[in-house]
Amino acid sequence: MKILLTAAIVLTVAAAACAFDLGGFFSGCAKPAAVPAAPAPSAGTETADSAFPANLKPEEALRFIESVKPVVIDIRTAEEHAAGYIQPTHEVMDYYAPDFKERLAKLDRNGKYLLYCRSGRRTGAALQVMGDLGFAGAHDIAGGITAWTSAGLPVAK
Repeated sequence: MKILLTAAIVLTVAAAACAFDLGGFFSGCAKPAAVPAAPAPSAGTETADSAFPANLKPEEALRFIESVKPVVIDIRTAEEHAAGYIQPTHEVMDYYAPDFKERLAKLDRNGKYLLYCRSGRRTGAALQVMGDLGFAGAHDIAGGITAWTSAGLPVAK
């Protein structure tokens, strides 16, 4: 029994030493396979929207609108939209409408989109839906139209 216990301890210590092998001290340890690096983008292949994160601060969103010219989608209710909206808003799709996901699914998956709501909560969920549907060019305004107006940016009525 002592021999089995001693062997178990030795194997455990050896495994731990390999797991924390700093600098190759334990040369008999198996090395993990190298993970290939992601290919670097080719010169000239970067698109204007690849320079922007998915969640844009209001000032970044304004630059995104001006440079990329995305489809801007207000996902608030009709009443919220009527109280004021960001120009240019191309679509109003009520997040709470029963056909919201179906309407998103009809959009071009290769398009560039900027979504906004009141505070950013609904757009976070909508971006997840769009990602699940295969959209790669979807962005939102972090903090929604509330952050937009707090930054002093214009709202149309």
